[in-house]
Amino acid sequence: MDEQIQQLLQALQAILNNNAPLSDRADEALNLFVFFVQWSAIILSALTGLYAARKHGMDFYGALVIGFITALGGGTIRDVLLGRYPVFWLAEPVYVVTVVVIALASLLVGSEAKRSKTVARVAQPVKQITDEQSTLYIIIDSLALGLWAYLGTIYALRLGTPPVAAPIMGVITASFGGVLRDVFFARVPQSFMPGQLYAVAAAAGAIVYVLLWELGVNDTVSFLACFSLTFIIRMASVKFNIQSG
Repeated sequence: MDEQIQQLLQALQAILNNNAPLSDRADEALNLFVFFVQWSAIILSALTGLYAARKHGMDFYGALVIGFITALGGGTIRDVLLGRYPVFWLAEPVYVVTVVVIALASLLVGSEAKRSKTVARVAQPVKQITDEQSTLYIIIDSLALGLWAYLGTIYALRLGTPPVAAPIMGVITASFGGVLRDVFFARVPQSFMPGQLYAVAAAAGAIVYVLLWELGVNDTVSFLACFSLTFIIRMASVKFNIQSG
């Protein structure tokens, strides 16, 4: 953990070092940016996994397992397919620690919520949209979807994956954590069933990112386009009940 933080500090120092070549500083900046995007995606995905596990009445261990596979499953499959070893959460254990900390925090909040009406009102999900999902859950899940679509695509492109195949990595990274979660719940994965747009939203964002990458557009702009489009399509499909089939 300390080694990981030290590497991040060294990367940040390299970015700020004016004597470093511009290309090196650009690479370090991109690596640092990707790290924080991935960290954010893991936090959001872990929250959705833990929420789903609690809705299914699982204990702490069950919730931890579901949070882990939801947050790290898609990226793991991506790394295996791309031949990136060790997989990202073994190379950077801070991600595993993050999931465990979030699981412990959710346990403490849940216990306190049972004793305090004030905390219960804060911890309770926002108004229900369906029987299983809340507004807050859908927003968090949609934010994570956009981040993962970007991450899967950029990793594929940086490893030389053909542009036509890179969006597939974006979709796998974005959706297969949820697929594995549903398998553990012993049900057909929701993203495989007709319903509101999910994988389609990730695919749209990933395709836009690849097109902008090929045009040489700034990576920050490309990221924002991929993330925003994925999020907007997903939320619009929920808001207006746009179905995939």
